[in-house]
Amino acid sequence: MRVNILYGNGVISLPERAAEYIDKADNLALRLLLFLCSDKDALSSFEVSGIARMFAVTKEQAEAAVSFWVNAGIIELGDGEAPRKRASACVKTSENGVAATVLSSDPMPTYTGKELEAIINADSTMSLLIDECQRIAGKVFGAHEINKIISLSDYMRLDHDYILLLFEYCKSIDKPSVAYIFKTAVGLFNDGITTYPALEEFIEASQKKKSTETVIRRLAGLGPRALTSRERAFVAKWTELDFKEDVLSLAYEVTANNTGSFSFPYMNKVLINWHEAGYRTAGEIEDALSAYRQKKESCSVKGSFDTDEFFEAALRRSYSLMEKSHSAEESDGKS
Repeated sequence: MRVNILYGNGVISLPERAAEYIDKADNLALRLLLFLCSDKDALSSFEVSGIARMFAVTKEQAEAAVSFWVNAGIIELGDGEAPRKRASACVKTSENGVAATVLSSDPMPTYTGKELEAIINADSTMSLLIDECQRIAGKVFGAHEINKIISLSDYMRLDHDYILLLFEYCKSIDKPSVAYIFKTAVGLFNDGITTYPALEEFIEASQKKKSTETVIRRLAGLGPRALTSRERAFVAKWTELDFKEDVLSLAYEVTANNTGSFSFPYMNKVLINWHEAGYRTAGEIEDALSAYRQKKESCSVKGSFDTDEFFEAALRRSYSLMEKSHSAEESDGKS
């Protein structure tokens, strides 16, 4: 199908490079660009406050839209109002229609020496933030590192408490470099983790996953080798389901006794089976298996148990796994 563009009595000329940012710009930024390219008078008498009134948005939203095109290198500002750069300008809509903020190395801001000085002078807490970050990292930062810290606050609009907590966390995992912390911040920002409570939850989940991984490494003797993406997915799932060390140890014993070695997929089946049966501790598993064994021995008619069919099936599978494990242990003891 052919499309004809009806230009009518006039044409709006857009910079060719603007096409590279169409999928990253939000609705307001696109409307702003069309307006600026269609009204020459607007270029000579530009005011952010006027843009806010025209589009019925807040001044902050107007600043974000202007900053998007400034950071993209599509427009530049002369004397007058200079909107602060901020990450909320970098917005695109996903295929399902949900708006998502996306950061990348382009167009991330780079502050000049004068801009850094102006920002620090305008906000007395900024120098305190930099000093505390240097203390946590254990080094004096250069201009490039200070630039990134300023970006976390001024561009990404992250609270200072958030930034300090992120520095503390990265230091705790032996990743204190500003480059690593900045990269982590961008990833968290894109995942919507932009508040102090959300960061606390992320850190808690990360520490729990690390604890689970440590237990698995010890049980399976994996040593220092890096886990594969599939193995990390198993660890993440077991962490999410909140399996404690006693349950992991019991599942490992079942796995090793029935397979002769350690197997992530097999151990996953054991754990998921117990979870579906409603077991949360090793004691619950042992008690349930003992009760099931007694019922099995006292009942000669298959299917006569007064329990939910699904639960019974899960219980039976768990019992079978444990029986194999106990049999293997007894054979080892006799040999």
